[in-house]
Amino acid sequence: MTTNYISCACNRVPHSADWGRNGLICFAACHAVAIYDPFISKIGKVTRTLHRHKERINTVRWVKRKDSKSEWELLSSSVDGTAIIWSKLSECFECTSVIESGDILTFSNSLYLSTHDSLNDKRFPELLICTGSVQGDLKLWLRNASNDIKCLQTLIFGKKLPIEVCFSYLPSTNLPLLAVATESSTIELYVTNSHNIKEFNFVKVQILIGHEDWIRCMDFTHVTNDSVLLASGSQDAMIRLWKISLNITESSNDELRQKEQVFIVNNIKYNITLESVLYGHEGWIYGIHWYPWQLNTENRVLRLLSCSLDKSMIIWEPDEITGIWSEKVRVGEVGGNSLGFYGCKFNGNGLNILAHGYQGSFHIWEYSDKVRNWIPKSVPSGHFAEVVDLCWDPKGRFLITASTDQTTRIHAPWKDKAIEFWHEIGRPQVHGYDMSCLVMLTPYMFASGAEEKVVRIFTAPVTFRSSLMKIANVDDFKTTVADGASVPALGLTNKATFANDSKIKEAEANDLKDEDYIPPTEEELMQNTLWPELQKLYGHGYEIFSVAARHDGTMLATACKSALLEHSAILLWNTSTWTQVQKLMSHQLTVTQMEFSPNDRYFVSVSRDRRWSLFECNDNMYTLIATSLKKDSLHTRIIWCCSWTHDSSFFATGSRDGKIGIWRPADTSNNIIPVTSLNVKNSTTALSFSTQSIAEHSYVLAIGFETGCIEIQKLKISDNTFIWEKYIAYNTSEAHHLTVKRLKFCPQKENLNTLQLASCGSDHTVKIYNIDVVKLKDL
Repeated sequence: MTTNYISCACNRVPHSADWGRNGLICFAACHAVAIYDPFISKIGKVTRTLHRHKERINTVRWVKRKDSKSEWELLSSSVDGTAIIWSKLSECFECTSVIESGDILTFSNSLYLSTHDSLNDKRFPELLICTGSVQGDLKLWLRNASNDIKCLQTLIFGKKLPIEVCFSYLPSTNLPLLAVATESSTIELYVTNSHNIKEFNFVKVQILIGHEDWIRCMDFTHVTNDSVLLASGSQDAMIRLWKISLNITESSNDELRQKEQVFIVNNIKYNITLESVLYGHEGWIYGIHWYPWQLNTENRVLRLLSCSLDKSMIIWEPDEITGIWSEKVRVGEVGGNSLGFYGCKFNGNGLNILAHGYQGSFHIWEYSDKVRNWIPKSVPSGHFAEVVDLCWDPKGRFLITASTDQTTRIHAPWKDKAIEFWHEIGRPQVHGYDMSCLVMLTPYMFASGAEEKVVRIFTAPVTFRSSLMKIANVDDFKTTVADGASVPALGLTNKATFANDSKIKEAEANDLKDEDYIPPTEEELMQNTLWPELQKLYGHGYEIFSVAARHDGTMLATACKSALLEHSAILLWNTSTWTQVQKLMSHQLTVTQMEFSPNDRYFVSVSRDRRWSLFECNDNMYTLIATSLKKDSLHTRIIWCCSWTHDSSFFATGSRDGKIGIWRPADTSNNIIPVTSLNVKNSTTALSFSTQSIAEHSYVLAIGFETGCIEIQKLKISDNTFIWEKYIAYNTSEAHHLTVKRLKFCPQKENLNTLQLASCGSDHTVKIYNIDVVKLKDL
């Protein structure tokens, strides 16, 4: 079982993403660290997630090496009060050290104290780590060669809260230099006068004053052996460049001498001068990054990247003759309803720049020698809040997901050199309410429910057909409702838009000629991929909670949040007339999930009232034929989920009490007991049977837990005996680290040797796994 696709967004906090010389981007995704390789295929791929933290991660940084070679360790810090060092051992990143601070950590940074080649000698280099908490104290930690962690020193700031820290070395020495930005809008410099780690004692030597608001970001760079530059970005929309250099000769200019600040370390005098003040942003500056020093080059390129909440990134350079710093390149976003950028980075060669935004999205621009300009690149994307539901296209060509970030998104694969790569190709609904559920009705129509009393029906426009034709090479799009959609300024309804017919045909022709398919960028997804709304369904008294559809697409079932019998009714709708055809009364509390059997003969629902109900279809009307008991029942807690086998012979139910029941519809009229059950001892929140047979009298069941883990079980039936066999268990790094909300097997795939399973969870993540059928058969 391999993870084929990971879709997740970056946490909306500064310093939660970093781009290393190793070519990899590490970023915080809810409580986990995600590793993203931007050079796999056209848009890159999130290759793995690392989970150990128990709360949201605030900072993720590669640990930079003194020799400017590829990084192999990264540092993350979290609201749970821990900082973790992840080291690349063999081919995977593993947690090698955990720093227990005890308080909520807001930032962290690190510095190697010695040169090393640890991958060869199997030893850990000495690492100095600084963590800052909400209590206002700053702790300095040492990770020694034996991989032991100890606290060296605690710096107390009194009523001044430290906001950000940055490490470097003093010019011409190996002594660490620590810059601390405080809420008094100043930068305090700390140094130690001893090379002996046991005698480390950081002392404040100077205060840099000039900013008029909180300093949000800092970065050091070495200009020469005798000087370093510190760049600081602030909420006053200013960037200041401070030069710290050896005082080789006394300045003869009295005016210049007055502007210099001086400090002495080990009888060596250092000067601090304000090199420049850069003004070009119109909002708070959250990110700043120096152009990386290129190996095997003698000339040091001075170039500074900055980003702001004004949705822009600027590259600054000094003039070769005058030395005056000025803006050379500006990229960013125009319009839209999102806030600006929370962080920015150069990549290792300086030809790519990255920014991450308020909605967790990445934005990458790459310098092109052909056009001699910066061009936006397509990047992976994901939900930035809990993902509550997902559903496959009936033909298995794409996956649609819904989230409390108020969007639904479409994910589809395309093949690059016979390898399948997944990415987001559409954002059909951008809503004003948190989404709660969705279901596909036909290959190009879906219904969604949100925290409102209305069920909304959407149908695909021409633009989506064009995108799907490029990657799936299909043309079964019979009717066209609209060419696109847009949302009015103060509305929630996606209004259909129509273009000039000749322009559409011309655009379609251009689309189909484009064999070199490039996935849409974040801006294209937000602005050009909406689906028009076809219908609204009214009938529920409270917020919609669950929906289901017949496999032939002729009927839609909806249910809402409820605490009474009358509101717990399931409404059935005819999808050709959009009229209510039935009202199924059985449950007394919210219906948590419901599902039609693959042959559409049966319909099962499960509820917070700890019961399931089974309905049978006669003359296109569903009647209640069985319901479980509250007493003497298998389930004693809320039933969260249900699923049918591919042949409609059995259905499964899973509940908070950690029990999974398998029921046969044919037996329910006489005796309401499960044919078999499985006690997994963990709250079960998602179930899904595979949509195809792997062997006679065998079924594959995927189980999702509240812990975030996923299990694949094989159920064998022989001579009316049921045997459970566990195939694989996914841990919280491989699966999800918060509640699994939904699991669904892909309905149709060309490769019968592989099952595809999609999962989504409260950790904001969507994943697709490939399961080897051959190994399953051998069980």
